[in-house]
Amino acid sequence: MQWAFLVLAVLAALVELHTGTFYLAAVAAAALLTTLLGVWVRDDLLILVFLLLCAMLTAAVMLSRRSWTHSKALVDFDIGQRVSITGIAPHGHRLIVSYRGANWEAVMEDGSVLAPGDTAVIRRKTDKLLHLALPPVVTQT
Repeated sequence: MQWAFLVLAVLAALVELHTGTFYLAAVAAAALLTTLLGVWVRDDLLILVFLLLCAMLTAAVMLSRRSWTHSKALVDFDIGQRVSITGIAPHGHRLIVSYRGANWEAVMEDGSVLAPGDTAVIRRKTDKLLHLALPPVVTQT
């Protein structure tokens, strides 16, 4: 019975090399540990040991990947980009701006009023709404 888990460990590790998901790596590690524990555990209990190890290692991989992705903040390349005001939205105090070839709704963070043709800078985004600020003034010396 131990040889079956050893073969499963090798096959899962080889398939994992092609997928890169780490879940099959957990299965391969569980199968390898089950092979090693087969010296002390009866053959009847090896399947239960394998299932428990798979569950524990898969949960550990899921938790570690979740904490890794939440700790790594992604950079938003839209922040700081200039947009062109094309109009005023019919509802509320929102502007229609042109950015990357599409029209977006936007609001000014400081409450200033801009006219069509003016430019602003993206400060942040919430869902489909851009929050804008006046562009920095460039002084020539």
